[in-house]
Amino acid sequence: MTELPQVPAPRCIHLHSTSLAVHGEGYANARDRTEEMSDCWCVKTGRPLGPDNRPVGLGACSDPDRDCYEEY
Repeated sequence: MTELPQVPAPRCIHLHSTSLAVHGEGYANARDRTEEMSDCWCVKTGRPLGPDNRPVGLGACSDPDRDCYEEY
């Protein structure tokens, strides 16, 4: 039996980075999702920390358990 591909969790709509702006949403598939982008910020705060004062990044901002998370 062939294993089905795993679908990554959608990121928060408020996560932005220059990498996403340059490469678009396909950027997430071009890298190992466990590797964080270093040029991220939250649109709600304008900083590399979310409204919950936790760091932002592709992995961290794909956690639906965060209070500030809104699915993309």
